[in-house]
Amino acid sequence: MWPRYGSSLKIRIAAVASLMFVAGIALISFFVTRILHGDMQDMLSKQQLTATGYIARDIDAKVALRLESLKRVALNMSPALFSDPAAMQTWLEDRKAIHTLFPTGLLVIPPDGGPALGDAPRLKTRPKSFVDRDWFIGATTTRQPYISRPLIARATGDPALVIAIPVFDRQQKLLGVLAGITPLATPGFLDLIIGASPGKHGTYELIAPQHGLYALTTDVRMAVTPLPAPDNDPVIEAALKGQRGIKVIRNAANAEELVAIAEIPRANWLLIARQPSVDAFEPVSNTLRNALLITALLSLPSIVLLLAILNRLLQPMANLAGQLHDMADGSRPMRPVETHTADEVADVAHSFNRLQSRLLEQEQRLAQMAHQDTLTGLPNRRMIDQRLESELRRIQRNGLGLALLFLDIDGFKPINDAHGHQVGDLVLGEIACRLHSTVRDVDTVARLGGDEFLILLNDTEQPLEAAERVAQECIHALAEPIRIDDLAIRIGVSIGIATCTGLEAEGMTVQRLVNQADNAMYQAKAEGRNRYVAHDGNLPTPLL
Repeated sequence: MWPRYGSSLKIRIAAVASLMFVAGIALISFFVTRILHGDMQDMLSKQQLTATGYIARDIDAKVALRLESLKRVALNMSPALFSDPAAMQTWLEDRKAIHTLFPTGLLVIPPDGGPALGDAPRLKTRPKSFVDRDWFIGATTTRQPYISRPLIARATGDPALVIAIPVFDRQQKLLGVLAGITPLATPGFLDLIIGASPGKHGTYELIAPQHGLYALTTDVRMAVTPLPAPDNDPVIEAALKGQRGIKVIRNAANAEELVAIAEIPRANWLLIARQPSVDAFEPVSNTLRNALLITALLSLPSIVLLLAILNRLLQPMANLAGQLHDMADGSRPMRPVETHTADEVADVAHSFNRLQSRLLEQEQRLAQMAHQDTLTGLPNRRMIDQRLESELRRIQRNGLGLALLFLDIDGFKPINDAHGHQVGDLVLGEIACRLHSTVRDVDTVARLGGDEFLILLNDTEQPLEAAERVAQECIHALAEPIRIDDLAIRIGVSIGIATCTGLEAEGMTVQRLVNQADNAMYQAKAEGRNRYVAHDGNLPTPLL
């Protein structure tokens, strides 16, 4: 009979070797990928942080340029201009160099916030009052240069930024506010982040945390819109809580993003560059996929070659297996197997031949061990159950009775604890001898295990009287010290008695009889130990 495909040793060896080969390549690929992942993450993180920092510094420098330029213009304004709107208009129009920085216009607003004293270029859409604009309020109340929140310019409808400079006379009286308006998307200002992205699907987000607004983003449509609630965007939440530099953060969709955050101090803004980690580390995934594909392609010829080699190497093993199989089927007589090699297969054959010669001996020993306790040589639980079953049937016929004594040694555990199990084993052997001396040859002493014994008294006309007599003899026999070397060990015994007459045997079972004796033994222990109690309820007999 040929082995099934799945049980063939060479198939299993080939499968294990192939799995180990594939696992080895996969493990190498895994660690190489992890190392590559870490290196690429560091490289990409540094690149993204560098790019983000560069853009943030560029934006800050451009804000600073506009702020300082506007300050210089304000310092050159004559107080007389504030009382002559026509002269103010001409003066503003002559400041052509700064118009490129503020293409939406330069405005001079009077202290009351009323209509502009001058604006260049002149736009009919200019509002008539500016008292509600945060830059006007900030410049007049703080009396310091003020950068507005990101806003939609009322004159043009475009996202814009206003820088306001308060102008004073020599007595520090406010003459007015010089304001420059720059569209956020104007070329040379914040246009670097419009339509640009870190990676294929990343975004730049310029936010004004103090105002809770997007100033500008890669998608210009999001300019001057409210920030999402922090709970809805962990990246924004991390930025608002002070996260700076580069970090991998899980977004609201539980996807990882590579996030770089840099500050723009002049405007107190933050620039956030974010891109999905999947995109950032796509080369790593490609490398792993290619490595696994190469592994699979290399595995197929390796498996075929391995099977051919194993088929040749394992042929002697197959021959040996065939001989053993024939012996098991009976088509070949039991005799030593033959082998013509000098390797492990020959060792297996020689070992089988030695094993075969010892089978009978082992069978005999096993039969003996199945019915005897190996430590004391007494019958074990299996054998005593068989004898009890036989005796229960026999007393139904002969009308006699039997008694079962359940013995538990008192004070045996401390012997093991104090002197070790070797001494405990010697004590159990002596106990077995003394108990055996108290009964007739037809009776049975058995060891259940540990320090528990059973005594079966057969063919008794008065089972209880016989059991009480044997119980007393057991108590006296075990009262004598047991001498092991220089030790004098004292023990006691608690005995439970159960009896059964021929009339009771029909409804009795072995387990029930043992349980009765066991329960009586526990009652003896409860009443003081070193005594016996019969299951029929008689009072325990005191030790004589």
